[in-house]
Amino acid sequence: MNSPRSLGRAKSTALARSMLSRRNLLRAAGVTGAGLTLGAAVPPSSSLAAQAGQARSGKQRYDALLRTSKETALWGWFPTSRPSVLTVKSGTVVKIDAINQSGVSDARGPVAYFEALGVPAGQVLPELEEIHTIPRTPGSSGHVLTGPLYIEEAQPGDVLEIRILDVSPRVPYGVNSTGPGRGVLSNLLSEPSTRLLTLDKRNRYYQFAPGIRVPFKPFMGITGVAPPTEAGFVSANPPDRWGGNLDVRDLTAGSTLFLPVFQPGAQFYTGDSHGAQGHGEIDQTAIEHSMSLTAQFIVRKGAGLEYPRAELRDHIVPMGIDADLDVALQIAATQAIGCLREITKGALSVADAYALCSVGVDFVIAEAVDGNKVVAAYIPKSLLP
Repeated sequence: MNSPRSLGRAKSTALARSMLSRRNLLRAAGVTGAGLTLGAAVPPSSSLAAQAGQARSGKQRYDALLRTSKETALWGWFPTSRPSVLTVKSGTVVKIDAINQSGVSDARGPVAYFEALGVPAGQVLPELEEIHTIPRTPGSSGHVLTGPLYIEEAQPGDVLEIRILDVSPRVPYGVNSTGPGRGVLSNLLSEPSTRLLTLDKRNRYYQFAPGIRVPFKPFMGITGVAPPTEAGFVSANPPDRWGGNLDVRDLTAGSTLFLPVFQPGAQFYTGDSHGAQGHGEIDQTAIEHSMSLTAQFIVRKGAGLEYPRAELRDHIVPMGIDADLDVALQIAATQAIGCLREITKGALSVADAYALCSVGVDFVIAEAVDGNKVVAAYIPKSLLP
């Protein structure tokens, strides 16, 4: 395994700023992600929507099942030499029974933690107690990851396409917790605050308070691949070019995530599943809720991509990531300009694409509280030819 050496904010920001020199800006704004043009690497939205609809009706099939256990889980970091917990070929549909870390690191143990919140012991996933005993690697985050999943054909320079077919609850409840020193208003609270939120019987919403319902919109907070070796020890807390703790709330069933590949096999990890979240996740947590992810993993050979990108039903979403929010926004804007030029096969000049971003693209703070910030550029498909 890699020795614990952190990729800190300064190094991350310096790398990002070097990429934002005028020469690199023009290169990135010219073409990014060759081979990922709309309609080439991305299936029709209606096709993904149909598959997601099958999943919601319980008809979604999968080729392989990966369960989270003491053997397949690790505390939050991204090793590049961890043995595969499952190896598949490109195109395989995998169901991953993931967990959320809530209560797993509690000194009382997860059963006692949830019992104190009113959850019967029989409704606590049994693997949580097992994972509670896994030693923490120094520098790792408090997330529990499942992986790595190796995709045989993937090599550095490729792109891993992750078609999200289903995200479904493994238990009927989730937790939101915050307190002093947490979130964007770190001095707001003087005492910890933890609330249990339970789904209605038809999995439509959480009853937050009398008259207040939060729609159930499940997604995986962490979806990432192994980082480049030179990054050293990489905690799962800050998102980065390899994905990780993106917390992009719209990566729900029917969406597709594209990640650049840095290591053989891509080495995919997931965890930190959520039942609902607002953009930014400002109190540090979403509704932390254990989920199963069903996704198809496809290798796009030599496609090339600098930062994560997503396709939703109505939007293409390039991303920018950095510890400095201004730099993250600049990266997202550059990626969006390049994406627009790519989709239009160069019909839009750099100036044209820059202007279109200003008048028709929403730049959203998707993640604000985990070290690096994520700015997601929502390009409406209705703008595109």
